[in-house]
Amino acid sequence: MVKETKKVTLHLTCSLCHEVYQKPKYLPCYHSYCEECLAKLLVESNVTCPKCKTVCTIPSGDVKSLPNNFFINRRLHEVALQNKVARAAREEEAKCDHCAGKENLAVVLCRDCGTLLCDYCYGYHKNSKEYQNHNVTSLDELQPEGISLKASVAMCQEHDIELNFYCETCEQLVCHYCITKTYHDHDHDAVKKMAEKHRKELDKVMEPVQEMVDGLLAACKIVYDIIDEIETKTSTVEKEIDKYFEWLQQQLQQQKEELKRELHGASVQKKKELSLQQRQLEGIKVELESVKELNDTMKKGSGQDTLLMRKEVIDDMKRLNDCHKKMDTEPVELAAMEFVPVRIYEESLPRFGKIYTTDFEVSVVKTYALEGKVTRMSKFTVAPKNDQRCFEVDQMHAQAHTMAGCINPTKINLHKNGLYSFLFTSLPVGEMSLSVTIKGKEVKGSPFSVVVGRNYTHIDWPTKMFNADGQIGQPWGIAFSRIGTWAVADDSNHCIWIFDSYDELITKIGTKGDNASQFQRPLGIAFDSSNNLYVVDHYNHRVQKFDINGCFLLQFGNEGSTNEKLYYPIGIAVHKGRVYVTDHGNSRVSVFDYDGLFCDIIGSPQQLQHPYGVVCINDRLLIADWGHHSIFCFTLSGECVGKIGSQGADKGQLNRPSSLTTDTCGFIFVTEDYNSRVSVFDRDGGCLHCFGAGRSKNDQLLNPKGIAISPCGAIYVSDYNNRRIQIFSKY
Repeated sequence: MVKETKKVTLHLTCSLCHEVYQKPKYLPCYHSYCEECLAKLLVESNVTCPKCKTVCTIPSGDVKSLPNNFFINRRLHEVALQNKVARAAREEEAKCDHCAGKENLAVVLCRDCGTLLCDYCYGYHKNSKEYQNHNVTSLDELQPEGISLKASVAMCQEHDIELNFYCETCEQLVCHYCITKTYHDHDHDAVKKMAEKHRKELDKVMEPVQEMVDGLLAACKIVYDIIDEIETKTSTVEKEIDKYFEWLQQQLQQQKEELKRELHGASVQKKKELSLQQRQLEGIKVELESVKELNDTMKKGSGQDTLLMRKEVIDDMKRLNDCHKKMDTEPVELAAMEFVPVRIYEESLPRFGKIYTTDFEVSVVKTYALEGKVTRMSKFTVAPKNDQRCFEVDQMHAQAHTMAGCINPTKINLHKNGLYSFLFTSLPVGEMSLSVTIKGKEVKGSPFSVVVGRNYTHIDWPTKMFNADGQIGQPWGIAFSRIGTWAVADDSNHCIWIFDSYDELITKIGTKGDNASQFQRPLGIAFDSSNNLYVVDHYNHRVQKFDINGCFLLQFGNEGSTNEKLYYPIGIAVHKGRVYVTDHGNSRVSVFDYDGLFCDIIGSPQQLQHPYGVVCINDRLLIADWGHHSIFCFTLSGECVGKIGSQGADKGQLNRPSSLTTDTCGFIFVTEDYNSRVSVFDRDGGCLHCFGAGRSKNDQLLNPKGIAISPCGAIYVSDYNNRRIQIFSKY
């Protein structure tokens, strides 16, 4: 019997100290440890459970405040009594717990008190009103392994009697007097009956537990198998990479040899043409020298000699003079030979270089247009390659080809560093081509594709702060329609404000709720080509569509993770008949048509963490990912083709990007929630400028959310925590 008791005790040891529990305490994850062991794990009011790794917060910062594990405590008491009774059976005596000093032998065990009693103490115990209902068993009838103690009885603090009723209305234990006095009209019953009822309820609640555990075990096995498979795949792919790059090196070697052959071929051709020119020049030179020598000889001879040779010499000089005039004395070729790596790849294998043998080349550098109230000046710079000679300004010419026609530069400058600059007045903003000629011949690469944009490299324009007479609460999304009206989503007031092009309030859409034309946190908004407004209804997991007058048209999406459903959506963009919604809770972008019918999914939890803002540009989808602190670029077919930014506060870095917009030239504007600023990027992802960082002064932002560019080029930013719209004007 004693051996069995020790075996049971093994299940009552703390997994941290490997000793019998001392003051066992429950963590919120339902795992138990000794109070002292938990105190050693406490770090800044948090304890990480060694078993399940759950981080448990201790509200008071003291593990003593955690609940006791009364099951373990009672079992420990039972084991102690089993050992005591086992020793008594072995030694044929057991001492009374109440009068042990008198060494009276125990004859009974009180299961309620958990104490051994002698005859005298048992008599007092039996006749006491407090203990008269306790369950007492003779030691002669008792087997150690059969000892179990009755759970401790909770007492009413007001009436000092057992809490033998349970009030379902209040969900608490009460005594008989409390029921009569206070809880008589509540749903209540005896503890025993209520316990049976709720045990059945708990059993029903726990029914799916085993199935879930089995499912998790199966899922864990799949994960472990995938990890093993990854190891195998890694080795296989590594070999494939080695094999591919061996092949690639062969291809590179072949291209290297081809380029050298091309170089030597060009060299041979250049030398051949120059050698031919050299022979022609030397032939004329020799004939001229011969004629000159004959003439000198004739001067020393007789007059008859001179007259006899006169006509022949004159005819030769006419012939040689005509040949000299027609002959190109400038070199037909120059020594210019250069290897320049190309940037455009051909087919699947890039061609890594190209041999240029032309005598003049330029690179074109564009500086963004400088805008003013009266004129707009654009400057393009051309630079000769390497050490090529400069030409006079009157030998250079450039022309900008725009939708409105061809425009000539107002001025051409040659700078000391050998750069040529072409200044244009009032070029339209947008894409165009620039042709450059030297001595009437177009240079290699001309015409060049260039973009004229606004000057975003420095923004210090005065700002206009706008709050519609204080009606706007916390603004989020901003969007402009084709007719110049604009809308702002008011997060805290659960509505949409509509303004005209003069920033005058036209109407308000919506109230708080979940019916049509009601919102629970409207966030992203966008207009389509027909000036219909789409609103992301965040807490209602849907998108609502309105006409330009604010009349409700339809809604789509509801809570869920299947294709046509949304889970806490945030951002929205409209492009070529499609509506792109950042499905924040599902870590993806859901695509619908204008009628709300599901079309596609872009992105996945493996690619996106917390997508917020979205915008379409040049058939590319730019997605601001709040979790990755980056902007991801996807094709409309769903392929990720690039990324802008990384976490940080430096120029070009991002911290919680929220919303996106672009201007007519493709420059990208991003609001950063945690950096409290707007960052401006060019079309290649290069950061041009950051502005607005601060708190609440003029031209400062605090957690900006939405951003939009007006038709006239003004930048509208929803200054969320300053409860205003800031309008950065062009001038």
